[in-house]
Amino acid sequence: MKKTVVLLATYNGQQYLRQQLDSIFNQTFQDFYLVIHDDGSTDGTLDIIKEYYEQHHDRVEIIYGQRCGSAKANFLYLMTQVEADYYFLCDQDDVWLSDKMEKSMAKMISTIDGDEKTPVAVFSDMTVVDNELNNMSDSFINYIGRSPRNIAYTQILIDNPAAGTTMCINRALRDIAVSKKSINWDHIPMHDAWLMELAAIFGKVGYVDSALVYYRQTGHNTMGASTESTIDKIGRNLDTANKGFLAKKRDFINEARYFAREVLKLEDIPEDKLKVLSDFVNIGTKPKLHRIRFYRENNFTRAHHNLWMRLWV
Repeated sequence: MKKTVVLLATYNGQQYLRQQLDSIFNQTFQDFYLVIHDDGSTDGTLDIIKEYYEQHHDRVEIIYGQRCGSAKANFLYLMTQVEADYYFLCDQDDVWLSDKMEKSMAKMISTIDGDEKTPVAVFSDMTVVDNELNNMSDSFINYIGRSPRNIAYTQILIDNPAAGTTMCINRALRDIAVSKKSINWDHIPMHDAWLMELAAIFGKVGYVDSALVYYRQTGHNTMGASTESTIDKIGRNLDTANKGFLAKKRDFINEARYFAREVLKLEDIPEDKLKVLSDFVNIGTKPKLHRIRFYRENNFTRAHHNLWMRLWV
């Protein structure tokens, strides 16, 4: 029988944790275990976790381990500690729709298409809500100006559209994700970007075209949703012009190069993608026209604002 786990990373989440836990246990898909690692909470989070453990002791495991220091590190640690066939990632302050796991698993199975050795990541959209779950936007992906169609490995390097709490991954992807101890995690934007990038390079990415999570904007999110009008964007860019506008844009693409450098530490990268990633890491030494052509030919695109990247980096 296949084992499915929900990995829940917590830290000082007492305010909304019960709502999230209730939404997990109210799923239409019930064949799962919940594994929790708390990162040193000082509020009532651990008391809530123990309360739900007592209610669902046959389906909940609490891992008492090292202090991680960030959500990214906490999820990566959880993945190293848990053996399963399928993994769901879960944030502490959101709410899952009741059919989230069912729809995600259906997409996972159809994307795998009988080949369990293929690394697969599945993600969905979210509804952006306030603290009281009032609707702020029907689409998190649109709200932050990204596109669910931008799932090529070159696009994910610079503009990952997937939030971790919407993701389901299989064992084959998890094994690659935790395979190298030499990875410098400071150069990886977030665990979700890492998983999406590896799925796009080594396997497949599947998208469920529905909002399956209420993404609560608390002011403390590791990756908050934000948006701005064109006028606001122009104003922000003018405001930063005297602070090194071009340097800021170059820093953005350099961060993606650092990300790519970590990916290159992995083994068995397909030859065509290996060459593109290697060239991207070293693209800064090339003339501007070469860089522009390279980005265009290899699909280094964002959902919006491609012009500055092609002109200035």
